Amino acid sequence: MRAMILALVVLGAMTLPSVAQEVKPAVGSSEVFWVLTLKVEPGQFDQMKQLVAQIVAAAQKDPGTLEYEWNVNASQDTIAVVERYADSEALIEHGKGFGAFARQFFALAKPSSFLVFGAPDAAAKKAIAGLNPVYMTTFDGFTR
Repeated sequence: MRAMILALVVLGAMTLPSVAQEVKPAVGSSEVFWVLTLKVEPGQFDQMKQLVAQIVAAAQKDPGTLEYEWNVNASQDTIAVVERYADSEALIEHGKGFGAFARQFFALAKPSSFLVFGAPDAAAKKAIAGLNPVYMTTFDGFTR
């Protein structure tokens, strides 16, 4: 039993560096990155999951969408969406495709927080203004 626990701890430690090396935009990059948190309407997660599958399939066609990851908590009432775009233009292009899903999407879930990183231009800021973004500015750190 001890050997099995030790093996699991070692295996877990071996996977940690890959998480730490996840690529994120560097300071001064044209990339725009955000985390959007949503509250799912009660009993609507299964329908939301089906809709998200369609949204993700459409987003895979956007060459400037670099990261598009959907996460849910254990009770399936909160979703966090991690998105990263090559630049403001890519963000706007993605938004045009998302427009086809917006009405159904916002009937199933409501934004609760929206943190935006990077330096979106004025057109990108206008495109996401309705989600009440909070723009974060890097003041220290590094990207590997």
